[in-house]
Amino acid sequence: MRRHGRSPESETDAHDHRPLLRPGATGPEAARLAAAGRMTPDAAMSLQNSAGNAAFVAVQRSPQGDNGAGPAEEKPMDGLSRLRRANERAKKRGQAAPTYGPGQSPFGPYTVNKGRGAGPYITSNKKTQHPGSEDLGTTYTELVQALDAEHEPMVAAAVRGEALDEELLAGMSATQKRAAAMLYGVMKESEERRFPGAGKPMRSALTKQGDPYHEAEEFDEDFPMAKVGGARYYEDVLAGKKQLSEKARKNLEDMSSSSSDGEKSS
Repeated sequence: MRRHGRSPESETDAHDHRPLLRPGATGPEAARLAAAGRMTPDAAMSLQNSAGNAAFVAVQRSPQGDNGAGPAEEKPMDGLSRLRRANERAKKRGQAAPTYGPGQSPFGPYTVNKGRGAGPYITSNKKTQHPGSEDLGTTYTELVQALDAEHEPMVAAAVRGEALDEELLAGMSATQKRAAAMLYGVMKESEERRFPGAGKPMRSALTKQGDPYHEAEEFDEDFPMAKVGGARYYEDVLAGKKQLSEKARKNLEDMSSSSSDGEKSS
């Protein structure tokens, strides 16, 4: 079997031990957090009101001034705030118009087709692109389950433009390379156009698949855009129409905090 059940040890290790904001925090309490260098008053109160006891807060400090002195820039690191920042950064970067036709990845070719919505539709074939591969669908479930646990983090790394493990790459079957190529194409060509910034949580969800105790079926819980009808999930969350699920929130909090964690330009 490709996956295994989650062990008690992995369940314990999965818990985050960062401090929680207490429910019912008042304005003065938020001010005390700010005075302690934890958060600004507005950020503390906003986070408490929106997420309550489930909101984890970390502080990123960027000293200002040439000598490194001065107030620090503080950013709430809860899932909703991180999603909003990823979306805003992606919108500022902008995107070129999609190029339809053949696409190429480190795992082999794929095809970019015009989709019905904002994002292109990614396909592949076994006749000319991946000879020797088995029949393969286009859903996330089929693509993720076609890969072994160590393969999905490679797809995320490839989109970031990182060097891949050549031994792992050479050991992939024709079907696995085909599935990886399509996931690469979906991340680069499609999801970012459906929701700017979606690539980052998708890379985080793929990286989680590298844990053999993280089931393949958990991918669409970590990255809800993978679900049928999930294309507008993050958009609805930012609009206040939906709330982040626990797994989706955790995946957003676990994704890279670096603004440089973007897709390699084509």
